[in-house]
Amino acid sequence: MINRSVWATFGRTLRLGSVVEQRKEDGWVFLRIDWKDDEGFENDRQRVIKLSGGTDRYSDWYRVDKINFFNKEDLLNTINKL
Repeated sequence: MINRSVWATFGRTLRLGSVVEQRKEDGWVFLRIDWKDDEGFENDRQRVIKLSGGTDRYSDWYRVDKINFFNKEDLLNTINKL
């Protein structure tokens, strides 16, 4: 799955990235994603860390069933039809 394009949502924000690492744990595949232009998420993450006294409740690893894969060319073709 390395280098595959993925998307997920954070609130009402669409996050886009690519898989940079994968591992298997307790029968589940987990992915680490290089999210692109992800300032909204990162700002919220820093805010939560500050409010919680330094505890980061987010993980850099995402269970594969929480991530959506897509083909960039197919998506661009559909967007261009709008």
